[in-house]
Amino acid sequence: MANIKKILIVDDEAGIVEEIRSFLAEEGFEVATADTAKQGIQRMESMVPDVVFIDVKLPDASGIEVLKAAKQGSPGTKAVMVTGYVDQNLMDEAEAMGCDSFLQKPFDLVRILEEIDRLTA
Repeated sequence: MANIKKILIVDDEAGIVEEIRSFLAEEGFEVATADTAKQGIQRMESMVPDVVFIDVKLPDASGIEVLKAAKQGSPGTKAVMVTGYVDQNLMDEAEAMGCDSFLQKPFDLVRILEEIDRLTA
């Protein structure tokens, strides 16, 4: 049996998170979620995801903090920053910290699947 990929979604929009979580679970992924930066960092320490989707704007900190923790604690984890708006400075900062990809909201579930496949190939 193939190795089940672990996905972490760090986003405070419950409806979007649940839609992505259930879709990826149906596709055979192990999926965890977090709705704050602090919770996301804690989840990363316990599961070491293959791919983490991080919302840029979280209620308790910037998604950049989660990205930094992901890359320090688990350099092999692929990180995708998710945002509803394009901020070139933020994108540059995230890329400098090792962000692997960006997805702009709203996005399609198939696009998420393609991104996971591309990053974990």
